Amino acid sequence: MKSIFYKNKTFVVFSALLCCALWGISTPIVKMGYAYIDATHIPSLLLWVGLQFIASGLLTIGVYSVFQKKLVFPKKESLKGVAVISCLQTVLQYSLLYVGLLYTSSVKGAILKSTDVFFVALISSLLFKFEKLTAKKLVSCIIGFLGIIIMNLDGLSLNISPVGDGLVLLAILSYSFSVVMTKLFAKNEDPITLCGYQMSLGGIVLTLIGTALKGKINIIDILPVFLGLTVIYAVSYTLWTFLLKHNPPSSITIYSFMTPVFGVIFSAFLLSEDGGVSTANLIIALIMICIGIILWGYERKEKPIKK
Repeated sequence: MKSIFYKNKTFVVFSALLCCALWGISTPIVKMGYAYIDATHIPSLLLWVGLQFIASGLLTIGVYSVFQKKLVFPKKESLKGVAVISCLQTVLQYSLLYVGLLYTSSVKGAILKSTDVFFVALISSLLFKFEKLTAKKLVSCIIGFLGIIIMNLDGLSLNISPVGDGLVLLAILSYSFSVVMTKLFAKNEDPITLCGYQMSLGGIVLTLIGTALKGKINIIDILPVFLGLTVIYAVSYTLWTFLLKHNPPSSITIYSFMTPVFGVIFSAFLLSEDGGVSTANLIIALIMICIGIILWGYERKEKPIKK
């Protein structure tokens, strides 16, 4: 019965859009947090990310344990899944993402993050054979990536930050693999337990690395940003893991087209930075990304055969 509820179209749409809104606002909030630490000192950045995800993981585990009236633990056979997803989704994705956002704008970061739908589609279809890669899906991927290229055009030249944009794309590639791994390992594990422990484990790894490399962070100054991101990550990844467990990967990541829309809107309200993207290019890019992802999820209804 629960499985049917989590596949309900209304629940899926509302939950997926909520996740996209949370991820959209997380990008400018991360940029705001740079003002409270020496962001150019990578160990300090890793320490921040690590503590952030320890808090998000513990919040997820703690709240869920209260609802379950017992302390939840992953199954012994799920420990491998926790480690793999933690490495891809938390350690690699967020260390690359936080560093990458130093060298690119919040607007571009939000739009680049939306490419996860194309990576997930290709990985799920070509590498893991979870889904079939059709001509329609391939065309949708091409349209989406053309949107990314247009976004970076400055006249006839590409306005690309090799470090910033490159690291953000690598972060999204790592995340895309984690989406498919989540679908694989969540088959036999409670999704909230899996999510909470993978975030905590990834946070511990990053905290140890940041501490070993002499990272420093003033938790009091950055506390408002820290608490905001803690709740955002806990809620969004818990919901997203639930959705991935009960639905095909691409049918969920299809809603990622709204992440850059939310990201652009929240960045405009919360930040005063130069986005590095012209208004015309931004609009065209958003339209093409949306067309690509909507095309991916479009299914033509078969007409009933008249007898």
